[in-house]
Amino acid sequence: MTVETRERLRLFHAPDDLFDLVMDVRSYPEFIEQITAMRVLNEARDGPLTELTAEARVRYKFVSERFTSRVIADASRRSIDVSFVAGPFRVLENAWRFRELSDGSTLVEFSIRAAFKNPILQMLLETNRERAGRVLVQKFSAEAERRYTRTGNPSRDLSKEIDALR
Repeated sequence: MTVETRERLRLFHAPDDLFDLVMDVRSYPEFIEQITAMRVLNEARDGPLTELTAEARVRYKFVSERFTSRVIADASRRSIDVSFVAGPFRVLENAWRFRELSDGSTLVEFSIRAAFKNPILQMLLETNRERAGRVLVQKFSAEAERRYTRTGNPSRDLSKEIDALR
């Protein structure tokens, strides 16, 4: 069974900064402890478009795995799409969208679809389905707090603007 989860939240950082953070795949082991190593196998840029293939080594509890994914990013649209190339998954797709709000903060939309080939890994994924996406976005949010200047006005209610972006 494919596990799907979506996160949608407002972060108080500029959308270009958040886009750059997610594209900085080489630094993931520095702030996502489950990723023990990351290497970019190839990378090509064409104007606002970047395509790269990266290999990650991950460790969670008693499981250690390696997988390769393909990343296609469009800086002009502030979109990042990731797909599975090789490793323990049957399915792995995720997408990031960064939408600038009127106060300079960002609506971050993150989705992930995943399914493992191994039934034990699949059971772990299904057990932690709600937590997985949320924890990942929280790791990026915490790293953004460390790296970037805050923008936007937390006391300003932008819920109508955010709802209009559905």
